[in-house]
Amino acid sequence: MVMPDPTADPMGSPEAGLALLRKQVALQTELESRAARQRTLIAADDAGPLLKLLAERQELVGKLTETCAQFKVLQPNWESVRERMTEAQRTEAVRLLAGIKEQFQRTIERDEQDARLLAVRKQAVAGVLRTTHSTNQAIEAYRVPAEQSKRFDQVDERM
Repeated sequence: MVMPDPTADPMGSPEAGLALLRKQVALQTELESRAARQRTLIAADDAGPLLKLLAERQELVGKLTETCAQFKVLQPNWESVRERMTEAQRTEAVRLLAGIKEQFQRTIERDEQDARLLAVRKQAVAGVLRTTHSTNQAIEAYRVPAEQSKRFDQVDERM
């Protein structure tokens, strides 16, 4: 199998590689920003805006996936691309890659915490619903049917 010449492929240029890394950092930064807002909306127990925010996050994840797929094209030739970088470009690439990894880890940790918080909220709501259901059943058990209620009223009037 013949590998494409990374110097002939614009995706194999150091500039293209750095541009993809910068784009990924920018998208990750947006995702982190949404994750912080997500925590606030979960705490506020506001489902509408939370669902909208989750849709925005899903869109960002889609863009990140596209960027990762584009970067994956570079991976087989990354060493060659890296060798053609200036020292400043190499330093930037290392910094960007480390930043991407850190951002990704923070986002995962925050999402795991939010998932636990949502699970606790879900259990609390389920408990309230069970209590409400039990209370309604108890009220129904003591409620006198309408027909019997009339008879009791009539008995009261006779006395």
